Amino acid sequence: MTSSLLLTDAQMQAFIAQGYLKLRTSLPESFHRHICDQIKRLTGGQEENNPGNNLLPQIPELRDVLADPVVVGALTSVVGPGYTLHPHRALHNNNPGSDPQSLHKDSYWGYRSRVRNHRLRWAMIMYVPQATPPERGPTGVVPGSQFQTRRPDPDLVPEVPGSLEAGGFLLIHYDVWHRKMKNRTNSNRFMVKFEFARMVEPTEPTWNHCEASWRLSEAPNLDMSAVWRSQWRWLRNATGERAPEHPPMPDANTIRKELKHADPHVRLRAINALAWTPAEASEIRSDLGALLDDACDPVSITAAYALAAAGGDAAETLRGAIERNDGAHVPERESYEVPDDYLANEERIARNAAYGLTEIGLPAVPACLALLQSGDARARKLAAFALGEISGTDDHVARSLVAATRDPEVTVRVNAAEALGRKPGSADGIAALSKLMGDPAPDVRFSAAFALAQLGPAARSAVPVLQASFNDENRYVLGYALEALERIATPDAMRSLVAFLKAARWCPHTSPQSIF
Repeated sequence: MTSSLLLTDAQMQAFIAQGYLKLRTSLPESFHRHICDQIKRLTGGQEENNPGNNLLPQIPELRDVLADPVVVGALTSVVGPGYTLHPHRALHNNNPGSDPQSLHKDSYWGYRSRVRNHRLRWAMIMYVPQATPPERGPTGVVPGSQFQTRRPDPDLVPEVPGSLEAGGFLLIHYDVWHRKMKNRTNSNRFMVKFEFARMVEPTEPTWNHCEASWRLSEAPNLDMSAVWRSQWRWLRNATGERAPEHPPMPDANTIRKELKHADPHVRLRAINALAWTPAEASEIRSDLGALLDDACDPVSITAAYALAAAGGDAAETLRGAIERNDGAHVPERESYEVPDDYLANEERIARNAAYGLTEIGLPAVPACLALLQSGDARARKLAAFALGEISGTDDHVARSLVAATRDPEVTVRVNAAEALGRKPGSADGIAALSKLMGDPAPDVRFSAAFALAQLGPAARSAVPVLQASFNDENRYVLGYALEALERIATPDAMRSLVAFLKAARWCPHTSPQSIF
């Protein structure tokens, strides 16, 4: 088998900042023509014939796309080795003259209650078997928008068409804002989407890494360097690293003036400068804290990361922002046709502050535990999320997360379950996740199954509850229960997995015209 073609440092930095890359499989033109013919045969170009999640058994040749060295290398680079293919997969048919979508983020199939990740835990590929020039309705993307919780301002961060050659694919951060563009031709445009999730925490670079320096050649319109560099450090397992050099800092008065400037580009310039100067960030902490409420979402987000440069001193500032904006969980709108209140402002500000607590790391743990203990639903959810993102936490954190799996609020249980999947597998943690496999909320069951899959062999005691999930009414709970059994890999787990898959086998050759 051909070895995977890993991304370069330059490609990784572009992906971190832009949220997408245009790549092309190594498969021949004849393969892509065949896939296009197969899609036409299967659907007749009609949406009602869409095979949905049964796409792979209906067109099994698509497995060659998933195994292509360019695809494997790209995914290994961004979500690490051992990544998993999500049970959801989709065929998108953009008919001639069809209306464009509104910009949106995809929902996380199987749950709507989690906190979106800035860190590279989820990615998608959007493969096209035919060329998609702008007039054929490609996927439009907003560069650098993956970190934004608010709909991007088109004047600040304009959309670009993700046009591709036949056999090309967009590799995108799961949370980038995107949409189907209008097809102005007389031909159908097909796109196949697959989702992937990280299963192991980064311990070293998983791409073709040569140099630690951040040398981004082309940046999006809004400079969120503090956020980008944080992702670069996390992916290299160098979270404590700071730049050995930085441009000369303006004096404090100049910085304060720039932080209040009407132009968000100027505000961001000052914020990014403070992110690399812990002493100055601490000195101007109150000014940075005020920017958490900034109406320009990239400013609010980057301010949270710059506050984190001050270390533990900033934890109370960020905690205070969450407490001031606490309340009930506000879900994101499910509809693509959403106005600017896609996410309530208080939810947005509190979530951005939680990203800052995550960036601080261990010194932020006391603030997170206090929020988990005494906050309202929003604060407890965000605290569970942040504690899961912070590595190196102790048994007290693990016990607190176990307790949070019994929280009356669904969103807290979801994020506590996901957090436990990123901690060492303890008996209490596995028992808590096993109990959640019987939770009435499918969101919670999905997150518990996903966490058990991440824990792998450590979760062997959960095999019976995973086997019981074969009858779960939610397709994605079932999908990740199967994933968990494969990764636990005890003889009992594998026997039950193989028996289920043999009985559930889908035959791609069966149709109403050929039922036997």
